[in-house]
Amino acid sequence: MTAQRPSLATQVSRAVLWNALFAPLRLLTEVIATLVKLNQLSQAGFGLLALVRGASNLFGTALDLGIARALPKYIPETERAGGMRAARQLFLLVATIQLAILLVITVGLALTHRQIEAYLQGLLGGEVTVEAAARAELSQFVAEFHWLIIAAIVILLGLGALYDLLMAVLSSFFRQKAWNSIALAAGLLPQVLVVVAILALPDLWDILGVLVAMVVAPAIAVALAGWQVWRLQAGIAHEPGSSVWADVRDGLRDLRQALPNGFVRYAAVSYLMTATDFIASFEFINFFNSDIRDVSLLAAGALLVRMALSYLYTPLVGVQVPLFTRVRQGEGGTTNGAYQSLVRLQLLLMIPGGVGLILLAAPGLLVISPQYLDAVPIVWVLTPCLFSESILTTAHNALMVNERLRVVIAARLIALLTVVTLAWWLPLQFGLIGMALTFGLARVAAGLWVTVAGMRLLGLRWPGRFTLRVSAAAAVMGVVVTGLRAFIVLPAGTVDLMSRLGIALQLVMLAGIGALVFLLTLRLLGGLDPADRAHVLKWRLPLQGVIRRLL
Repeated sequence: MTAQRPSLATQVSRAVLWNALFAPLRLLTEVIATLVKLNQLSQAGFGLLALVRGASNLFGTALDLGIARALPKYIPETERAGGMRAARQLFLLVATIQLAILLVITVGLALTHRQIEAYLQGLLGGEVTVEAAARAELSQFVAEFHWLIIAAIVILLGLGALYDLLMAVLSSFFRQKAWNSIALAAGLLPQVLVVVAILALPDLWDILGVLVAMVVAPAIAVALAGWQVWRLQAGIAHEPGSSVWADVRDGLRDLRQALPNGFVRYAAVSYLMTATDFIASFEFINFFNSDIRDVSLLAAGALLVRMALSYLYTPLVGVQVPLFTRVRQGEGGTTNGAYQSLVRLQLLLMIPGGVGLILLAAPGLLVISPQYLDAVPIVWVLTPCLFSESILTTAHNALMVNERLRVVIAARLIALLTVVTLAWWLPLQFGLIGMALTFGLARVAAGLWVTVAGMRLLGLRWPGRFTLRVSAAAAVMGVVVTGLRAFIVLPAGTVDLMSRLGIALQLVMLAGIGALVFLLTLRLLGGLDPADRAHVLKWRLPLQGVIRRLL
């Protein structure tokens, strides 16, 4: 007798629980690595590394072509239709295409290495006296080792593309245990190695060490993924006469026949999503800054908001698409019911979390790194934008599952158009704040479009009453936190380590008081809906009895 499949609610609750237990591990390593970089590196050094990572993502977006998202769909289909050789031929063909593009990018970077050096020197120059000594040292480093920076970008591109292809193969053949293990290693290794490089190496050698760590970590992840794919291939019988070179030759001879039907269209839509997502990011906008300090401030503010958002979103990682998919397959519930439950849960986390982040941004950055206090306005601007986008794009997932691709494409084009339009005047008028608003508002615009489209096409309804209850409770919390914030003791002079630890302790206590006030106020205003309360209580969280009484 076949075992009865757990209910949809039970499966979602389990997924939320596993996310809540394991996803914070990656977040914790990212937080530690970010703290080390902000405190041990100069602003100029942190800004340079942010540009290297941004350049890698920029060219990686051009190199990807939407292939990484398309392979998990088309490798199984190709294997069923044409056998294992056809699937291998598809993999080798797209890998060859990406290698050719990588060679073009490499040649282009090599030919423009002097222009790249001049661009970096321009960011480090000027009449700014902040970190004059650090800028001078970094300028010398760029003059001597700019070729090494370019090499790191190229290697990161190649490793990133190969990693995505190999992981797509593992995902296609349901090697989920290996996939998750490698993904965890790929998330942890860069952070760990970067921290070791910064703490172990002195002066400018730490920048060189970080560049090496940024290359070594993905190389290890690629080796792990390659080994798993090799084991997978070794367990499958190969067709007589097949070889790597023969598969590549036959595929290149007739691309249209080698690529499955619909592959190009699907990859094009995926590429549009990836490209517009990068364009509407701080990494892309940062290339338009004229000073390395502005680069570091925008990166620091955006990273702080992103880390807070990642932590609050942790319970929902990997939940939305499977939930909408199973609802569509008739396993229980309605699309609108699933949508409202997800939105209510996000409202419960994002609204008070966003209010708290805005109110405590200044003392929080003082604890993290006093030299980045000027990034506080960036946090104020990005928090409502990125937190709102996270909630609004729930409709995006519902539309994707229901294959409303035209609406999704339109949303991406709106994001692109918003960036292009606002980038002409917002940064000129408001400087760094304008840059943050440019990509923040682009993301909100795309989110609003898919939300309205979801209401029209799928019958989605926004939980208005619950939004008002949560907003009112967050407002009361904000008043209390604002009043108590005045009692935080800030040092008058230099902020040493002990002073920062003291401020951090006060912030933790204040955040706890704020959370308690929010939950009590929310309960007085009506609390959670019964279904949401039941789901939350299934998560087996610590202090279950206290949470039960508060909810």
